[in-house]
Amino acid sequence: MEYQLAAALGLAFFIYSVSFRRLARAELTGPMYFVIVGAALAWAFSDAMKVDQPLSALLPLVELTLAVFLFTDAAKTRINVLKSQFKYPLVLLFVALPITFFVTFALGYLLFPHMHIIALALLAIILTPTDAALSKGLLESQSVPEKIRESINVESGLNDGMCVPIFLFLFLSWQHGEFQGAATMLTFLIEEIGIALIVGVSVTYGALKLTQLSATRHYFEKSSSPFLVLSVAVSVFTLAQLLGGSGFVAAFVGGLVFDKFYRADDDEKLIEDSEHIADFFAYLIWCLFGAYAFIQLQTIDLNIYKVLFAFLAATLVRVVPVMLSLIPFNELSLKEKFTLAWFGPRGLASIVFTLMVLESTENGLAELATLTILMSVFIHGITTRPIANSYKNRN
Repeated sequence: MEYQLAAALGLAFFIYSVSFRRLARAELTGPMYFVIVGAALAWAFSDAMKVDQPLSALLPLVELTLAVFLFTDAAKTRINVLKSQFKYPLVLLFVALPITFFVTFALGYLLFPHMHIIALALLAIILTPTDAALSKGLLESQSVPEKIRESINVESGLNDGMCVPIFLFLFLSWQHGEFQGAATMLTFLIEEIGIALIVGVSVTYGALKLTQLSATRHYFEKSSSPFLVLSVAVSVFTLAQLLGGSGFVAAFVGGLVFDKFYRADDDEKLIEDSEHIADFFAYLIWCLFGAYAFIQLQTIDLNIYKVLFAFLAATLVRVVPVMLSLIPFNELSLKEKFTLAWFGPRGLASIVFTLMVLESTENGLAELATLTILMSVFIHGITTRPIANSYKNRN
């Protein structure tokens, strides 16, 4: 049965590979396709799939995949663009993001007053970070203004790292049964981010120096170049985690250092090749998430409150705070502001956080997170291409 499942999965990847353009025209993004595939496999091979925690054992793979995407996203960031356009991601990160967290918390408290207050806070932080990978069609569209694409990309890369320390602190509070003090929180955050900064800068810079030395002595082989970025990203993430810091923050910082100091002629291709490798594992994770969501939906006590929460958490809970925070920026059109507000899909980071709390918190938290991620995948996936195309007709 296991080999039949693997064969079906391989066939699904093959079909996606040979019909990529056709699927894109049908408004079917990669995550949407593989979530559907995962659900179909869970239905067809229900006997081979275990109901209890099918994804928990794969948490390290999910974390590493997210770390690679954070690194490559940052490595593609053009610092010169950000120098003039950094104000938008800055507002999104330090104004809209906190508001989004508190609004999500308030919405959860309003609809599910029986849930523990720390569980509600955990749910809010799980659903606050965004995943630009789910909106690749928009990020790759040259018709969309560069400042919009770069802002979404930088925000989604940084907000994962910013949310990780807060998530870990709330998870620590959950394990102790009460919120920890402000001094404990401050110490915890300084340690997480401080270690991440040191590791991200030192390891990546050191790796680039060794790469330059290797290139001057003709040790560097172009055919193995994709492994350069992957190996640095994995090393930065794992070392930061081992030392007690945030591996996700370290991965993004490392990517920024890579972007600053690596200036090979084919650096864009090198990063893209690494992304293609990471994409395979990301799609595998989406497939597994689809299977997990299918199993969850069979056991969940679905009601209007859970559906309403998932819909609002995936849409208006972000749209309203972002639109409000962008009011002072008159140089942005209403469409541009809405684009920044709308494209906040929940993705790999939210899946990682959900898996980390799966065995330690009440089931309602995982159910609501799963519903929201699932709804976000399809809502944002379906709307990516139409919104990107709307910019082609702008004056």
